[in-house]
Amino acid sequence: MTAELVLRNGNVITLDPARPQATAVSIWRGRLLSVGDNDEIARDMGPNTKVVDLAGATLLPGFIDAHCHPIGLGLSLEWVDASPEAAPTLGHLLERLRAAARELPPGQWLLARGYDDTRLDVRRHPTRWDLDTVTGDRPALLIRTCGHMAVANSAALALAGITRDTPDPEGGRIVRDETGEPTGLLQERAQELVRRRVPEPTITDLERALHRAGQRFLSLGITSVTEAGISRPEELQAYQNLWKRGELPVRSQVMLLIDQMLEPAERLGLRSGLGDEWLRISAFKLLQDGAGGARTAAMSIPYPDEPDNYGIAVYTQEQLDDAFTRVAKLGCQAAAHAIGDRAIEMVLTAFERALQRYPIRDHRWRIEHCGMLRPDLLDRMARLGVIAVPQPAFGYYLGDSYRRNFSDDWLALAYPTRSWLERRIPVAFSSDAPVIPPDPWVGIRAAVLRQTRTGLPFGPEQSVSLLDALRLYTVGGAYASFDEHRKGRIAPGYLADLVAIDRNPFAVDPEELPQIRTLFTIVDGRIAWEA
Repeated sequence: MTAELVLRNGNVITLDPARPQATAVSIWRGRLLSVGDNDEIARDMGPNTKVVDLAGATLLPGFIDAHCHPIGLGLSLEWVDASPEAAPTLGHLLERLRAAARELPPGQWLLARGYDDTRLDVRRHPTRWDLDTVTGDRPALLIRTCGHMAVANSAALALAGITRDTPDPEGGRIVRDETGEPTGLLQERAQELVRRRVPEPTITDLERALHRAGQRFLSLGITSVTEAGISRPEELQAYQNLWKRGELPVRSQVMLLIDQMLEPAERLGLRSGLGDEWLRISAFKLLQDGAGGARTAAMSIPYPDEPDNYGIAVYTQEQLDDAFTRVAKLGCQAAAHAIGDRAIEMVLTAFERALQRYPIRDHRWRIEHCGMLRPDLLDRMARLGVIAVPQPAFGYYLGDSYRRNFSDDWLALAYPTRSWLERRIPVAFSSDAPVIPPDPWVGIRAAVLRQTRTGLPFGPEQSVSLLDALRLYTVGGAYASFDEHRKGRIAPGYLADLVAIDRNPFAVDPEELPQIRTLFTIVDGRIAWEA
């Protein structure tokens, strides 16, 4: 068998225990044919074999982002960038909104994402009245970096019919000032009151968003992603359209949100695992709480200086039990967003009850984020075989807000990677982009150093080795999607999804890992992105 492509003279880090190191690989029909030294791989070469000289560059398995939002990432790239890097002060933020509003047709929504109240100079959320000064009568929605809060201006609140008399929706909160007037800040499900008024993107918009996000992923060496929850058939159709045309930039597993998609899936016979190596239905998912930085993660104790704030539990225990029992009855994979310990406890209880009633031999049910743990919850995760899907770079980007919201005792078990590994709990790393940027190297540095953006410790007891961090961004993600026998490693027979980088991560100071640059990314045996 003659290879179509050979990569040689490299530092090949395989993450395959059978052969951890190599210098060359050969590829045939989208699969790795052989892995070895230059002489061994030369035997696979023929007159038509394309040969790439790595010239000492490092080759890794393509990264797997086990929880992100490609559609959301792609769409947000066309919105106003409200991140602290782009708008460090409230004045900067409002000026960016003012400039964007000038460019839009009258009446068109102004959408922005990425602000972080804990990093703004005023150390508070913007209000509807702040936004009104630069948006006028145009509806506008400013989404916090976590996606669990948003600020609507007065025009948007009016379109949604939100007044001082509007009750908080179940699982959400309309924040009000001391007079009872809505400030514009909407938490969790309260956002839906306004978001449903924003015109839905067309299928063409969605396809374009997936292309944009895909190019971003490829530039970072990410070759597989899990879309962590779609709620509209049009979103699934956009994925299918690209798949049908052979235009999916990266391999994609798609979660379906339980509230909107479980009932149609039950009727249509859609099940986890349907699809192929490019596009596949993944878990059925729901969101049980909010975010730690936003103080909406459901906790068993109140947040500092807010004795009545325990976060927001979106569903009751009975509702959770019912939802996951339905998923178990279908024999499908399940996933739950849970960050606070109270939310995690409720989810584990629902998982246990559902799987006791309808056992699944190899369920691989997942807790997304899985932020604030207790020892008893770790033990329950281990017994049940639940997968943890954290975002290690949360500690870097959001860690300073966590330090204000949680004690050191809580941070010692926040996103506790080492404790998971010690208990043999499966872990898959991810980014949650666009909540934070999707760069795996920032996440890997954060997992190794456990420091915040300002250099403060973020549960240093939970640091792991560089090798473990690389495994969790490759092998771990493959296991979480039932793909451990075809991707996540550089080994014969595995998918030829690879990334070449400009330096050896094991020869780099951990602080400098995010400076590593992608030279090229291979998906399915073809160079899909090149610097």
